[in-house]
Amino acid sequence: MKVYISGKITGYDLKVAEAKFNESEEFLRLKGFNPINPFKLSETHPNKMWKDYMIDAIRGVFDCDAIYMHDDWGQSKGARIEYQIAKELNLKVMFAGELLN
Repeated sequence: MKVYISGKITGYDLKVAEAKFNESEEFLRLKGFNPINPFKLSETHPNKMWKDYMIDAIRGVFDCDAIYMHDDWGQSKGARIEYQIAKELNLKVMFAGELLN
């Protein structure tokens, strides 16, 4: 099952946010999922705008069967958009902490 990883990025140090997403990617992989990490969907570029990253992210959500929401997702406009799209597409929604077993 392909699972898109969603959470707050803007407002965090980029290296800290990337490490958090990479950790979730490894966690989901160990649980038997095929995780889709937004940091690996598009290249970083100084002239790239937030909406450009969101277009890549939305494509990623559309390509998945489920979405995994970090605890801070409610603080992120982008993650809230990804969540709403996932709900409209009837994707399985998983929240951090639910997959501990």
